[in-house]
Amino acid sequence: MSGQAHRNAGTFFLHGSRDTGVLLVHGYSGAPAEMRMLGNFLQEKGGYTVLGVCLAGHCTTVEALEQTTWPDWYEAVEDGVKALHSHCRHIYIAGQSMGGLLAIKAAAEFSPTDSSEELFINGHREEPAENRAKDCSVEKLILLATPVFLQDWRIPFVKLLRYFIPRLHTGQHSYNVPEEYMQGYTEMPTKPVPSLLELIKLCKAEYLEKIKIPTLIVQGQKDHTVKSQSATYLYEQLKCVPETQKEILWLPEARHVVTLDDGREMVYEKCLDFFEKQY
Repeated sequence: MSGQAHRNAGTFFLHGSRDTGVLLVHGYSGAPAEMRMLGNFLQEKGGYTVLGVCLAGHCTTVEALEQTTWPDWYEAVEDGVKALHSHCRHIYIAGQSMGGLLAIKAAAEFSPTDSSEELFINGHREEPAENRAKDCSVEKLILLATPVFLQDWRIPFVKLLRYFIPRLHTGQHSYNVPEEYMQGYTEMPTKPVPSLLELIKLCKAEYLEKIKIPTLIVQGQKDHTVKSQSATYLYEQLKCVPETQKEILWLPEARHVVTLDDGREMVYEKCLDFFEKQY
């Protein structure tokens, strides 16, 4: 059904190491299920604890999503970081599409503290025990098909068009994976889109410049939702991240939801390699 999510579409938690936890954030009108195969891979191959959050208005009805804005969506991400902090010493985050924008805000807000007492052991930032207990920070960031520039020519007019075109078809169920992983809405409400655009502006104006942690950007070149130059822009605007700690993975044949498209195994492997890499 287009207006209601599948009963298994919600938040998932995969138990793994108490050393490192990964927060996975789905996209606008999507569901945690689109991140589940990536989560399974990270837990099974890397031993990570994984939390896939469900954003406000998702996994319910399109009508519920229509009543939300980006601060509502961000609450689940903020709560997710804090929940993982109670289980794990280190926290990484990966976001798909709009989930990447929320991950950018989280990486800016939960930035590792600067301290002369910090040590780096096995690629992790280590602090005195009394500081670790207080420091809830994100230490690595993955941005999957994260929008800065959008393909749809109607986007600049959405504040007006939303009154005439309340819903758009999403193409959520067009991937060659079992249906259980495609549990997002088949229709996207246009009413919250101005808030999404506001979040993009905030990322460009405030959040990107605050990020100092290693970042992987993944972008499909057959993405009909996000323009590929978004990835280049993100890379260039991560000015506080050294060149050796940021990179772009280009996927020549990939569409928008890179966690579900045909080249997804490469994406999973790259994410794992990135999380395992010592900086």
